[in-house]
Amino acid sequence: MISDLYNSGIWWFEQLPSNLRPKDDKVEKLETLRSHYFLPNDIFVGIILSSPAITRQVQKNVYELAKEKMPNALEKELLEVVFRTRIFPQNLLGLKMTEEQIQKEIESINSLNDLIEYFIQRDKEETRFTRDLFGIGSKIAKEIDIILERE
Repeated sequence: MISDLYNSGIWWFEQLPSNLRPKDDKVEKLETLRSHYFLPNDIFVGIILSSPAITRQVQKNVYELAKEKMPNALEKELLEVVFRTRIFPQNLLGLKMTEEQIQKEIESINSLNDLIEYFIQRDKEETRFTRDLFGIGSKIAKEIDIILERE
């Protein structure tokens, strides 16, 4: 089935990093949804990449990489490294925070799950669509989130 996906020309699927690509059964559902709403592939990729499921996966990946690069680091140090990957200027699209704000937030984060949930909540505060007058983009994003969150 996965070979079918590579050969099927599902552009949005091919544009996702391989470690963030959804499983086959989800791809079919997502493509059906994209086609139903006639969504351009590039916009669809953006919606997928902004989903909580992808946020979870990316933060886990960054954490594992930090652990690999810093095998003797304390848990709190690893969490801070992962946290800082989401902060401007290290991440040009990241949160703009002062050093004091960073330290305050890091103090309340005690696990990878805390860190992930922190960023998911922060992401919810940001609008995923700048021009969504009728709420259609939010509805589509919610449907995508549901598909991606299913086991």
